Amino acid sequence: MKKFITSDLHFGHKNIMKFCPRTRERFLDVEDMAVQLILEWNAVVSAEDEVYILGDIAFLPADKAVAILKQLNGSKILIEGNHDRKLLLDATFRACFKEVHKYLDIIHNGTKAVLFHFPILEWDQMHRGAVHFYGHVHGNLSGLEKYRARDVGLDATGKVVVSLDEMVASALRGEIKGHH
Repeated sequence: MKKFITSDLHFGHKNIMKFCPRTRERFLDVEDMAVQLILEWNAVVSAEDEVYILGDIAFLPADKAVAILKQLNGSKILIEGNHDRKLLLDATFRACFKEVHKYLDIIHNGTKAVLFHFPILEWDQMHRGAVHFYGHVHGNLSGLEKYRARDVGLDATGKVVVSLDEMVASALRGEIKGHH
């Protein structure tokens, strides 16, 4: 089983095309975006894999969001974003996820990772090597990279999902390349 991480896929969110140049440049419209993201996701994620989604999965009615989620391979763990709150009231949408959290600490290959939709300036065990992964800002925040924090959103990474191994290694090395 491989583990992946992502954020801010915004399925069905028409205004995301206006707000995020990287998304606008990549897709014709939200329908094209959905088709392409599903294809890209399933080309990387297998049924046995696990994906941490750090919020803002969809901006759609629950039934349409569920239809998309059911097409995505792997088990999904959602860390709630600001656009997920209303959808999470729907039991069918919530049932698409193995787990749902507002904030989550995990240990990945011996490294503590703090997962939250929003970037935070200080996190538990930050000064002892913990890394922080976030979304929400669509690649429009810089400076946290030097503290082992990474924006894992689509607009920051350019990928629908990124290997958790890759993100942890990048954060521990202090690499900024590919992140804004």
